[in-house]
This record gives sequence, structure tokens and C-alpha cells, in this order.
Amino acid sequence: MLPKNKDKIRRILNVTKIQRIASSCIFFLTFIFFLIQWGITPLSSGTLVHAAHSAPVPVPKPIKMREWHYIVIHHSGAFSGNEATIEADHLRRGMENGMAYHFLIGNGSTGLGDGEVREGHRWKYQLPGGHCHQEFLNTYGIGICLVGNFNRKGPTPNQIKSLAALLFRLQAQFYISDENIHGHGQFYGEDSDCPGKLFPWANLWASLNKIYEFQLMSSRNEHLIQGK
Repeated sequence: MLPKNKDKIRRILNVTKIQRIASSCIFFLTFIFFLIQWGITPLSSGTLVHAAHSAPVPVPKPIKMREWHYIVIHHSGAFSGNEATIEADHLRRGMENGMAYHFLIGNGSTGLGDGEVREGHRWKYQLPGGHCHQEFLNTYGIGICLVGNFNRKGPTPNQIKSLAALLFRLQAQFYISDENIHGHGQFYGEDSDCPGKLFPWANLWASLNKIYEFQLMSSRNEHLIQGK
């Protein structure tokens, strides 16, 4: 009788094992189904990334401007590019709001003029950026990207002039101090060399100071004319 009981117990255990495996498979498939529904795709390496998008997700028009405290300066890391190519790349990488930056400044390549400034989808709809590792910088930081790889070759003079003019406008509009304007890698915790070792910080601050001085002189002249 004992051998028969052992065979019966073994069959019961085998059935139980099969049921556990089946339950695990059902759970795993259900988990994958919901990941796909949420726009997340599992990779073979075991990591998870957001599924690719073909266009930015529609969002309502903003009622008012967001609260901004920082300005984060980036380089694209490529010698050429424009808003369309960068947005397509970011959508392909799963960024549902398209280009990670709020502004893009061209270098004369790929149909974007040298020093030409383009507003991205995230700025037009006042959305958080996707340009930093830390969430608070995406939430409160305006991302400005200059096309180019500034570890190999610095930005053009026109890019720096346009960046300085854009910084002046944003600082005046949102009361952002110079102390809150940095390159991506200069923010603690970002662990990046962006916007590159050849970025001309001295030239940028000199250009910005010239704009301040010009505006101050214009304001004084206007007061003198009104006084007459």
C-alpha cells in the first residue's frame, strides 16, 4: 500500500506544480498586457521603457504660464538637427510630449537657421521638460538646447547671441536670477558633461551683459526724452 500511496502523492504534487506554473504564466501575461495598455514595453534585458509614439499626445491649451525657477542649457550632442528630427527621436524613445526641451537653437544645419530659435511643444503647452534626470529640474527648469556637439566644436556666435537674447527675455518674464542659470551638468546630481567642454560661458555672459547695458541705456534715454 505504501508504494501506491507514494505514487498518488507524487501525482498530486505534479498536478499542483503544473497549476502553480500555469498561474504564474497567467499572471505574467496579464502583467505584460497592462504594461502595454499603459504605454510601457518590456525589453529583453529586463528593463522597462515607454513605448514609442508617432506624435506628441494631445493636451489642452494652457490657461496661464507655469512657474519656472531655473534655466538649463544643453547641447544636442549631434552636429546637425532640427526640431522635427529631435522630436522624432524623442518620440521614438517613448517621450509622449515630444522634444524634451522647451527651446531649440539651430546652427544652420538641416533647415534650421544659424541662431534661429524654435519653441517646442512643451513650451507652447507649458508642459514639464524631459531634459534632466531629476524631476524637480524638469518641473521647474526651462530646457534650452543648442544644436551641436560642444565637446568637439563650440557653438556658433549667432547661437550664443540668440541664447543671450532668449535668456534675457525669460529672466525678465519669470524673475530668474543668474544663479539659477546653468549647463545641464552643472546642476548637482545630473552626472553629465552637457553642454560640453567647449561651451563658451564667458562669451555668453558677456553677450548677456551687453543686452542689459543696452536696455539700461535705452531706459535712461527714454526717461530723459520724457523729461523734456
